[in-house]
Amino acid sequence: MILQNFFMITIQNTSQAKYSSVNVTHSASGFVFKSNFTIEEQEKVLSVLNRASPEQLASFRVPKNRIKNLQMWKIKKGPFKSLSDVLEVDGLGEKILERMCERIISTANSDSNIKKNNVVNKRLKQLVTPTPSSNTKIESSVGIHLGPMGISWAKLCRDQNEVTDWNCEGFGNLPKKMLPTETFDLAIRITNKLPAGDIYVLETNPSISPQASTQASTVTSYNQQLELTSMLIALINTSIQHNPLLQKTVSSINRATSIQNVVYHLKSRIPARLFKTLVGTEKVSAITTVMELVQNDGKSKSFSLPCTPITLTEQLRNAFLSQSPADKELLSQALMLVVSFMDLCIYKNPVSLVAITPGKNNKK
Repeated sequence: MILQNFFMITIQNTSQAKYSSVNVTHSASGFVFKSNFTIEEQEKVLSVLNRASPEQLASFRVPKNRIKNLQMWKIKKGPFKSLSDVLEVDGLGEKILERMCERIISTANSDSNIKKNNVVNKRLKQLVTPTPSSNTKIESSVGIHLGPMGISWAKLCRDQNEVTDWNCEGFGNLPKKMLPTETFDLAIRITNKLPAGDIYVLETNPSISPQASTQASTVTSYNQQLELTSMLIALINTSIQHNPLLQKTVSSINRATSIQNVVYHLKSRIPARLFKTLVGTEKVSAITTVMELVQNDGKSKSFSLPCTPITLTEQLRNAFLSQSPADKELLSQALMLVVSFMDLCIYKNPVSLVAITPGKNNKK
């Protein structure tokens, strides 16, 4: 009898302890959400859901149709006051809400760790040169990848994080050594093909190694890339079609005495580090990684890339899938570049920032 009472008391205490760790919230409409999240964690989630932009919500793997429903609920009823309120949103059940909370809390904790590390903060500020002005309105950006095999570009719009232009041009038919006039003609032809955007992003050219500097063909290729890059920067900045700041200047009565820059450089190898296509100091093929990015429909639970999911038309998706491996690689590099820039420098996606931060699981 004594032993039986002991077991009954033990079971009762265990049940009470388990129940006490569960926090229950009620909505005005009668929805109930039970969770093991602390009050502080729930407040963090509510703060994100109430204040985050659609792009930031997408970084937590929230499908765009549910983001739209969240936004519409807030417009009609105001900010969420408890997690149970979120259950009133169409398409958001308890399991989905719980997964969303876990991602937001995990990211918030990681972001907090970044802020505590002054060294990391300094590194993040040096991601892009020059630093975009806070007054610059960026609704779209064009990533331009230039390599020995060709050039590629991808335009990413802030609205729905959509890829609206994605193309490339190979250098297979070009002479190994070009005259400056020939390089200039190539630069003009490429500039005319580039889509218009608010800003244009290239990747900083890595320094040529001492061993490679002894090889004449390598030096020639490297110098021609620098020459072509310089010409492209000049042409983009002076093009009324491509420089929105120049458009305003030309249409105004008072002409500006200098041309404002719209071309930026993302630090070398940042896209490769973000998407884990860097082995040691060498880049590996990015096609497999970009295939996951391209084929994701925004609803896949298996999406594992540390960036905001993109959207694109079936036409662009099929055009990429039908390319040769060489052109696929070119296209992949441009897409990774513009996605990296937007997530790291514009959206300031905490998931992306953690992914490029050196640590136990990240190689420098």
